[in-house]
Amino acid sequence: MFNYSTISEESAVSLVMPIRQESYASGDLMGIFAMNRPEGYLRYIIEERLKRLGAPSEMFLLYLAGSNQIGRLTYTLAGQPLSGVNGEQLTTLLRSPSTALFPHLLDRYALGSGISGLQPKTLVPLIPSSPLDIHTSLPLATVIVKAEGLDFPCIVRNEYLCLLVAKTAGLDVPDFWLSDDGLLLIMSRFDRRADGTAIGFEDMAVLTGRNSARKYEGSYEMIAKAVTIFAGEDSVRQNYRLFERVALSCKLRDGDAHLKNFGMVYDHPLAARKLAPVYDVVCTDIYPELDFACKVQQSVFLVINEVGTVPSYLIQPNLQL
Repeated sequence: MFNYSTISEESAVSLVMPIRQESYASGDLMGIFAMNRPEGYLRYIIEERLKRLGAPSEMFLLYLAGSNQIGRLTYTLAGQPLSGVNGEQLTTLLRSPSTALFPHLLDRYALGSGISGLQPKTLVPLIPSSPLDIHTSLPLATVIVKAEGLDFPCIVRNEYLCLLVAKTAGLDVPDFWLSDDGLLLIMSRFDRRADGTAIGFEDMAVLTGRNSARKYEGSYEMIAKAVTIFAGEDSVRQNYRLFERVALSCKLRDGDAHLKNFGMVYDHPLAARKLAPVYDVVCTDIYPELDFACKVQQSVFLVINEVGTVPSYLIQPNLQL
């Protein structure tokens, strides 16, 4: 059960949970709060660290992550300030041997990382580049650090090359780096402004009323409809960007392009919304146990007719739909 107090409409927690007097009820943790629920290796690490206390509850996991969540929401006990943390230098992340560095990062930051996904990853604050910035009241910039896992060899270099393809093709991509030993992918957060302050982000699982367990349901047509609803007057241009993103996954044989790997960003719920930059894109064709994540229906592409000519590289005959 979730209730609002008397607050402005700009303070709504989610695009699908506008301010109202009626309570919101759900049998599970509501989508926007469950969006960053740790999964896979990160969830295992957290549960191992806390096993003497018993299995952590969903609310306790939110409390642990505090302000270190993807998106604009933060969590703390009433009357308590958000906890602060030290950071790492980007050069350290890129140049240190990953076999020793990543366990250190997990030990230091895993408990406070509000990020979903099965690949080993954690959120890491960066030390400001200028010593003069260290004592300001602005939050530290943070990056997402992903590591190689045993299940999918070379996945870090795989994702780096796929992001490089997206960037070269002119798609909107966050800054990203590959460690010197090729075992860590570091990506800047597109849910943060340059000064480190948060903006809103909601993935398509949240926006279509599904939880993480149902992230492989639906179709890209359904995502296009959600973009049309939430992008409003800018829906044609944002659906054009969606077309490019889906075409990229087709060309790269990305079989993990599920609902949680698409989303929308905004400054606040009443502001303009746009499709999030490209993230979590890999070629899964080299991993035979994976298959294409969502169904592609023709109508997802018909929205492009309102824009004009589709670039030729998006409609080549060998595009596998």
